[in-house]
Amino acid sequence: NRRSEFRGLTKKFIVLAQAAEATAVLKHATNEATRKTVYVAQSSHCPKNIALLQEAVHLRLEKAQLFGFATYADYVLNQRMAKTPAAVMELEESLSAKLRPLAEKEMAELCALKRKEVEAAGAVYDGFYEWDYIRYSSQAMANQHRVDMDEIKEYFALDSVLSKVLSLYTTTLGLKVIEASSVLPVWHPSVKTFEVWEADDSAFVGHIYLDLYEREDKYQDIAVWPLRSAVVGEDGTRMTPASAMLASFSEPTETTPVLLTHINVKYLVHALGHAFQNLCSKAKWSQLTAPRDFAEISSQMFVQWVWEPKSLRTLASHYQTGATMSDELIERLVASRNTSGAIRELRQVFRGIYDMDIHRITKPGTIDVVAHYNELSERVALANYGGAHVFKAATFSHIMQGYDCGYYSFMWASVISADMFSARFSGQDSDAEAGAAFRSEILQPGGACDPSASVERFLGRAPSNRAFLQTIGLN
Repeated sequence: NRRSEFRGLTKKFIVLAQAAEATAVLKHATNEATRKTVYVAQSSHCPKNIALLQEAVHLRLEKAQLFGFATYADYVLNQRMAKTPAAVMELEESLSAKLRPLAEKEMAELCALKRKEVEAAGAVYDGFYEWDYIRYSSQAMANQHRVDMDEIKEYFALDSVLSKVLSLYTTTLGLKVIEASSVLPVWHPSVKTFEVWEADDSAFVGHIYLDLYEREDKYQDIAVWPLRSAVVGEDGTRMTPASAMLASFSEPTETTPVLLTHINVKYLVHALGHAFQNLCSKAKWSQLTAPRDFAEISSQMFVQWVWEPKSLRTLASHYQTGATMSDELIERLVASRNTSGAIRELRQVFRGIYDMDIHRITKPGTIDVVAHYNELSERVALANYGGAHVFKAATFSHIMQGYDCGYYSFMWASVISADMFSARFSGQDSDAEAGAAFRSEILQPGGACDPSASVERFLGRAPSNRAFLQTIGLN
């Protein structure tokens, strides 16, 4: 925490438009003009992508109609758990209606925080804008739950968290992870390789590659790619899978390890869920490992660990003392989950609707990808750009990286996974019993069976949205 070193300085600094640097300014800058400058810069780069996205939407429509579908959304969802655009929109619109009243209440609280700070400085409050959201939602968390994320980071050293998360996965799923016993070819010297085995050593399952540190021109987010899928050959032999997890953390120093924010712990758990989905699959063909909306369920379900007191006592230990996070701090962290939670989820709903909207057109040239993004975000997600010229659609990377007609998967999976976790992992089953059922009913068959039927077998009933709504404070 070096903020005190910069207080009172009048020098100018170059701030990169990358997420980490921009987020730090948006959180800590007291000067609204500074926040606006950084936000607008971050939200209006890559202008060439606008035409590329518009072209991609038209090409996707053309492709779908060549296959006899009215829209690209119909074409894609035909092979997904959701089946139809109507089912997706029913989910998104239902959640939007439930979330909006609470989101409006949360927004009013953030506006009040800004008004108080602005008027205390002798200035005139003129509204709440997108460049204000990170600063005042962070303040709300600190005020309501006394949670300082800089303090929380000290309990999440990367190497420690990674080891413990892998242990949670392997214990739950009946596996074990060890460092690779032989030298495997890697694309960079910092990449680490691991072998995954059945817990009783009865069979080798596959490999995990971890590429964790930043490099020039490297992909910036935490994500997983299957290097090789678990497919079964014509002779019945199973090709062992391999998954690579990429991140862009700063290198540790001699005195300080990489310290993760709680949200990055969440992303790490989520990403490894995709890795274990690939590792545990027994589908005959790689295409059937799991449809996009089904694949998100396993990752989203295990994210519940980062909010469970029992799991946090395992995951969180101070990087200097080794002390476990106190029950009192865990209680405050868990309570902070709902801070601006309805706004956060409503923004996920907005992105899912936007993705559907641009892919439900039946004629090219009938939607402006930038204008629709801005208008929809203001109408659905309570965004306010204050008249600034921004085009965040140009950097909505998911819809150009395999999540086209698939962004809804995050909300779809959040609803189902919260139900599954609440029903089996927070119930009377032991984690090992629930994990064995999850592996056999969900991970192993993947998309080779009807995903909806697999979910109902695991739950013993049809899924409900009750558990999900409770996680954000709605009954």
